[in-house]
Amino acid sequence: MEVVTLFVNFYKSLDTQSLSELKNIYSDDVVFVDPVTRHEGFAAVHRYFEQLLVNVNECTFDISQIKEVDSTVFVNWTMHFRHPKLKAGKLISVEGISQLIVKEHKICYQRDYYDLGSMLYEHVPLIGSVIKFLKKRLAS
Repeated sequence: MEVVTLFVNFYKSLDTQSLSELKNIYSDDVVFVDPVTRHEGFAAVHRYFEQLLVNVNECTFDISQIKEVDSTVFVNWTMHFRHPKLKAGKLISVEGISQLIVKEHKICYQRDYYDLGSMLYEHVPLIGSVIKFLKKRLAS
């Protein structure tokens, strides 16, 4: 599917200059869900990406696998990002998967699954130490 290629290229190197590509990827009535928020409609998704890119110093994705089943696509990825307020601006990597539903050559639904703890909470002072401790306790 052509839209999957556009999706992959967009996520490989996210930046504010690539925001114009969103109109070729997402439908007007798109629903975008991740562990933090839910956005409905193209304008809301566009705003989400604008805010995301203003707040991070860098954000790229390595795409490791794509599986298409009819109009549903599953994309495995690793996100690499730097945020000035997390981990002293050092690179953070998080693995995840996106479920995409394509209708009329555009993505009308996207649901992202990833570990919010490894993305955010583990890198916040005090909270991060507690979460890492709990993970070790649960694993033993």
